[in-house]
Amino acid sequence: MKFEKIKIRKTGEINMKKLISALIIAALVLVCGFAESAPKSMAVATFDVTGNAVSSDEAESITELYIAELVSTGKVSVVDRTNFNKILKEMQFQAGDWANSEKTVKLGTATGAEIISRGQIIKLGSKMYLSATLIDVKTAKVLSSAKVQFVSIDDIFGILTKFAKDAVEGLSLKIGDIGPGGGLVFYIEGNRAYECSEVLGERNWSEAKTLCSEYRGGGYDDWYLPNKDELNYIYQNLRKPGKISGDSRFWSSSSYGNDYAWYQWFSDGNQDNYYKYITGSVRAVRAFSY
Repeated sequence: MKFEKIKIRKTGEINMKKLISALIIAALVLVCGFAESAPKSMAVATFDVTGNAVSSDEAESITELYIAELVSTGKVSVVDRTNFNKILKEMQFQAGDWANSEKTVKLGTATGAEIISRGQIIKLGSKMYLSATLIDVKTAKVLSSAKVQFVSIDDIFGILTKFAKDAVEGLSLKIGDIGPGGGLVFYIEGNRAYECSEVLGERNWSEAKTLCSEYRGGGYDDWYLPNKDELNYIYQNLRKPGKISGDSRFWSSSSYGNDYAWYQWFSDGNQDNYYKYITGSVRAVRAFSY
């Protein structure tokens, strides 16, 4: 009987440990989920009307419905529209100014938003269209867009949900996308991502570090030679799936003693260390928030 009691107690302890481990894992999953879904701040301009498609009051109402659908996606938070409209008026911002990147960046900076959404309600003959473009306020580049055809204003309620989801779809960064520095995204963690450049050439280890630090892809000066873990992410997420080509040996910034450094063959993914004076291929990397 004494043995059975001890066995039951140990079994209970094991089950309790399993329960605690499960709770810890669940908590980590929730934390990661929240990190990945952090919304971006967006300023939304009232839809411009072309071809007498709708009245100005109707355009304002459609904009408000559009905002509600945008927020419901969980990917964006919308800044106060009253303040945004006030800034537009103070800057005397006109519809044609959207093509002026300098004015667009200045507008975005004044709003404090990361993204600006501008759109149009267009009537061409008997057809009507609703379009929206999401613009990065730092670069004035288009991040995403959406367009849908409809027959009458009564159709708006049925199309706005999907329309808003389509508009923010381009905000979801994916492995293999082009980063702000013109490189390919090879790793994403929460709201932080890493991009790698094209092959910059072949150098010994010391020269490879210098080559990367002097690289200015996209106008950025924070490029560097990847460490061995980052280099492996490039291989696993880009080379192995065939998103990039090349089977040569690439340097990492990770040293192995004074005379050796880690490299990786992109033919089979094998990592090893060798003399730093040996020539190897070079790709630069940089991290960015999005």
